[in-house]
Amino acid sequence: MSDLAKKKIEVSGLSVSYGGVTALDSISLDVYEHEILSIIGPANAGKTTFLNCINRMIDSIPDARVQGTVKIDGDDVRQVRDVNALRRRIGMVFPLPVGLPMSIYDNVAYAPRMAGKTDKTRLDELVERCLRQSALFDEVKDRMGDLGTKLSGGQQQRLTIARALSMEPEILCLDEFSIAVDPVTTMRIEEVLKELRKEVTIVLVTNLVQQAKRLADRTALFLDGKLIELDSNEIIFSRRTADQRTFQYVQGLFG
Repeated sequence: MSDLAKKKIEVSGLSVSYGGVTALDSISLDVYEHEILSIIGPANAGKTTFLNCINRMIDSIPDARVQGTVKIDGDDVRQVRDVNALRRRIGMVFPLPVGLPMSIYDNVAYAPRMAGKTDKTRLDELVERCLRQSALFDEVKDRMGDLGTKLSGGQQQRLTIARALSMEPEILCLDEFSIAVDPVTTMRIEEVLKELRKEVTIVLVTNLVQQAKRLADRTALFLDGKLIELDSNEIIFSRRTADQRTFQYVQGLFG
């Protein structure tokens, strides 16, 4: 990224442990506005823990100990008093789609309603926009009253994305969204994310190296809680990596 690009997220010396077991070890990196940053690495590398620190979901884990800073637009997230307001700025999409036990419409409208948005016309516009952004509207526009839990797995994952977008977040974090999704739907969601980067900053944890290569502007490799390398995809997916382990991982030689 250009040196003139705005830093949306700044992480410095971030360390996390659970009951004395280190999950993240002095992670420092920046995420630039409107980029897609992918994070790759084997299981237990600390990828999900990293996402949980961005919107302070880490707070809900009793034995988690956090050191270092995560800043969004220059503000330390751990100093934010209104955590709900912080989380409205950061949409989260989890590995397995979880439709709320309510209508497709209400799945998307629920969070805005809880935030005080009750005007029906504006809610209708918001729901349609989010469903269009997640490439789901055309498939569900004639059955908005149906239960979201009755949708297919791929549709539920896109509904989850629509729900994450309903609070008009500045940052979208996705944690291995394609685990339970078929390859065709995965490709559709990837196209959605490419469009969304015009409006939001995206941090993508993925267990699919080729997905990171297709989608991201830059890619970071985590191993054993450490940041091994972060660079442009042009570098990460070549023989020019700074660390031999990066080349070995993206070539599938371990993981």
